[in-house]
Amino acid sequence: MRPNLRPRNSAHRSQTPDGDAGHEQAETPAARSRSSQLRRWGGAAFVLVVFAVAGWTLWTQRDQMVESLAQIGPWPFLASLAFASLGTALTFLEWREVLRGFGVTMPLAAGSRVFFVSQLGKYLPGSVWPILMQMEAGRRYGATRATMLTSNVFTIALSCTVGMLLACAVLPFSAPGAIAHYWWALLALPFLLVLLHPQTLPRILNFALARLGRAPVTERLSTRASLRAAGWVVLSFVFLGAHLFFLVWPLSDQHPSTFPLALGAISLAVCVGVLAIPVPAGVGVRDAVIVLVLATSIGTAPAVLVAVTSRVLVTAADLILALAAIALTHRRPPPDPRPPHP
Repeated sequence: MRPNLRPRNSAHRSQTPDGDAGHEQAETPAARSRSSQLRRWGGAAFVLVVFAVAGWTLWTQRDQMVESLAQIGPWPFLASLAFASLGTALTFLEWREVLRGFGVTMPLAAGSRVFFVSQLGKYLPGSVWPILMQMEAGRRYGATRATMLTSNVFTIALSCTVGMLLACAVLPFSAPGAIAHYWWALLALPFLLVLLHPQTLPRILNFALARLGRAPVTERLSTRASLRAAGWVVLSFVFLGAHLFFLVWPLSDQHPSTFPLALGAISLAVCVGVLAIPVPAGVGVRDAVIVLVLATSIGTAPAVLVAVTSRVLVTAADLILALAAIALTHRRPPPDPRPPHP
C-alpha cells in the first residue's frame, strides 16, 4: 500500500511572491522549464512588438524631421535631442527612488532595462502596458505585483502634480491664455495631491486587493523619499523644457522669456497627455497643448513644427535609451533572488 504524500492541510502549500496559495504538489522540473521558456519567448515577442511600433512611429514622421532640420538647424536639433534624452532618463531615477521608498531595491543597470524598455509600451493603445511590464519584471527582484502597481501609480501622480504646479507657476507670466484653455486639467490637481499622501494610495489598493483575496501592500513611502523623487521630477521637467527651448529659440525673437514659455508648455503638455489615458503616449493631445501655448509667441505654423519635432525627438530618445539599456545589460542577465521552488 502506497503512503499518501499529499499534505493534509493548506499550511504546507507554497506561497507565490504575490501571497497566493500555490498548488498542493510542486511542479516538476520539466514543467517549470516549459513555463519559464514560454514566459521568456512571450516577453521577447512583446518587446519586439513594442520596439516595432515605436520605430514605425518614428519612421512615419521622417518628412517632418527633414523639414525641422532645414528650418531649425542641425545644432539646435541635436541639442534638443540630447536634452530630451536627459529629461527622459531622469524619470527613471524618480521611479527608482519611489521603488526604494516602497522597499524594492532595483539595480541601476537592470532597472534601467526594465524601465526604458517598458516605457515603449506607451506607444501601444492604452496607457497600462508600461505598468503591466514593470509589474511582471518586479517579481524578479522579490517585489509583489501590488507593490509595483502602487509604486507606478504614485510615480505617475507625482509627475503630474509637479508638472501642473510648474505650469501654474510660469504660464501666467509667459502664456496667460494657456491656463484659461486647459483649466479643466487643473481640476485633477486636488485628487493627485490626495493620492500623494502616504496612506491614501495603499489603502485604496488594499481595499481592492482584499476583495480579490490578495496580500495587502504593507510598505509606506516616507516624506523624505517623496521629496527626493519630486526633486528628480523637477530636474526632469527642466531638461525637457530645455529640449523644447532649443526648438523654439531659432524660430522666435530669441527673447529671454522663451525658456519659461518652453518649460510651461512641456509641463502642461506632458500632464494633459498622461491624463488622456486611451491615447497612445498622448499623441495629438500633447502636441495640441504645445501648439496652443507657443502660438501666441511664435505663430501657429512654427508652433506646429515645434510640436511635431518634439514628438519625433522624444520618441527617438525613448528608443535610444531602451537600446542603450539593453546593450548595457545583455551580457549580464539580472539575477533572480527569489528562493528556489520547493
